[in-house]
Amino acid sequence: MRYIDNSKLEEAAVDIGWDAIRQHHINAMAGLSVGERKTYITAHPDWNLFQPFMLALSHNKCWYSEAPIGNGDFEVDHFRPKNKSKQKIDYTSAKSKSVVHKENGYWWKAYDWDNYRLAGALANKLRRDRLGDCEDVKGKGDHFPLDLVLGRVANDEEDLACEETVLLDPTNPVDVSLLTFDKGIPIPATTDENDIDRVKQSIFYYHLDLDQLNTARKIVWDDCVIQIKDAKKNIDNSAPAVKKAMVRKCFEELIRLVDSERKSYTSTVKACLMVYSELDGYSWLKNLVRTL
Repeated sequence: MRYIDNSKLEEAAVDIGWDAIRQHHINAMAGLSVGERKTYITAHPDWNLFQPFMLALSHNKCWYSEAPIGNGDFEVDHFRPKNKSKQKIDYTSAKSKSVVHKENGYWWKAYDWDNYRLAGALANKLRRDRLGDCEDVKGKGDHFPLDLVLGRVANDEEDLACEETVLLDPTNPVDVSLLTFDKGIPIPATTDENDIDRVKQSIFYYHLDLDQLNTARKIVWDDCVIQIKDAKKNIDNSAPAVKKAMVRKCFEELIRLVDSERKSYTSTVKACLMVYSELDGYSWLKNLVRTL
């Protein structure tokens, strides 16, 4: 997961003429029953107008998993579900039932661009990991877990500040910093118990531990290790007169692995660099990590 500055969608909203479209839908939903409103929202998916702009923001990558679109299918996910909102009673148990927080979801956010996140279908839909050794059904679907100890469920059209959300939000840089990887496996990057639970629930609901994602990130991790070791060898074997220049050259090559917006799983590369910077003989990497 990398940080996405979704404020840039505001420019897209102006280009699209979104204010008028949104107001039209809000007016059309006035007076509808809960069932009629769900039918209306499902039949008017105008939020897809934002998809080209959202793809451009992430360079055709899922905002939750950083996976490329490839030959898959991306969807505009409503971070707060538009038709129903629920969460597992115990997300660690595959057989756990869910409790519904809002039967009619956050319907008034259905046409708010700041509620949109670009999601790969494997993160957004409920499905079993067909390649991994796991029978659990994971995926976000209409799940939106809340911390009901620190907050409460917002009433319809109420200010959402009363809610304590659980899922990591790729548009929040603090949330993004809480997730890291170990050889491609997603893990918490924090020691705070509450944040650790948020990370684990996000891994579950976004299906970030899907076997094919773990495999793809492991390949990226291994490639990064090779480049780090090559860089160390070049630096160690450099003559004193050219060592500084070699360190700079290696830094520039490694930074490109992380900064290249068009590459997938760059957060895994960053995690790999941070791990190796703590190993004996790689202390020079600490200076590089400070620049990331």
